[in-house]
Amino acid sequence: MPCVLSMLLSPVQTMLCPTSPHLPCPSEMNLIKDRLQVNCSGQGLSVVPLALPRSTGILLLSSNRLASVSTAAFQHLPELAELDLSGNALGALHTGPPLPLLQELVLSHNALGVLPTLQGLPALTRLALAHNNISGLLPGAFRDVGQLMDLNLRGNQLRTLPEEAFEGLAMLKNLDLSDNALEELPPGLLAGLQLDKLSLSGNQLRTLPSGFFPEGHIFAYVYLAGNPWRCDCGLAYLRGWIEDNDFSIYIQEQRPDGLLTENDPHSPVCDEPLRHHGSPVLEFKQACGKAGDTMTKIWISMGQ
Repeated sequence: MPCVLSMLLSPVQTMLCPTSPHLPCPSEMNLIKDRLQVNCSGQGLSVVPLALPRSTGILLLSSNRLASVSTAAFQHLPELAELDLSGNALGALHTGPPLPLLQELVLSHNALGVLPTLQGLPALTRLALAHNNISGLLPGAFRDVGQLMDLNLRGNQLRTLPEEAFEGLAMLKNLDLSDNALEELPPGLLAGLQLDKLSLSGNQLRTLPSGFFPEGHIFAYVYLAGNPWRCDCGLAYLRGWIEDNDFSIYIQEQRPDGLLTENDPHSPVCDEPLRHHGSPVLEFKQACGKAGDTMTKIWISMGQ
């Protein structure tokens, strides 16, 4: 049977060659990644099947009925590098029994209320937790996955974060916190990180603390739209940062022909006070002095 093109884990086309079409979960050789890919998606499974090829490198278990999973269920797959458990109503993930080669773990669109303990995953570089019910993170929550490069927490129920939430993630490049309920962020949240992309869009942020963005660090993409920014002197730091880094401010829009990403430093807009509602943060100008200086504090106090 000839090889075919597929788009299973990413929008990049992947060359697949069927090897065992008669197995309950079809297996195909992913020639781009040089791994055996097994597809158990959408089969109504409530447990992880045991009859899987020992050489499985990519395992797709999305859209099943897995309510709870342990890494112990994959110990018979020593070459497992990518695992997709999305869309399972998964309420618990237990780690501990190691998966030493696992690089990608997709847990999006589940029912996780708390972040799983991430032990025994020393090679993990991508973790997708989008669209769960996670309401908080503990300090050092990702300390055991120090190789992580891509962390997606979009669409959860986060309201605030501890300053040490991402401690130990020196390799992290992409951090997506969009579409949560974040009302404030601590000033040292990004300390020690070297991010290329940061998404804070679609939250409840009214301001960011002075010094929030690491001084001198250049981001490739920062998404800030969809927050109710309060345009008073408390926003002087953010406005100044946007002005100095306008090339990094982007917006994403869903279009009929796909997702459009474009540079738009005017995309963060004021929500309050009413006289500034709808105006770009970048255009907000007021005699506030330098962010954090004495005159600014006196002006705010007298102005209120």
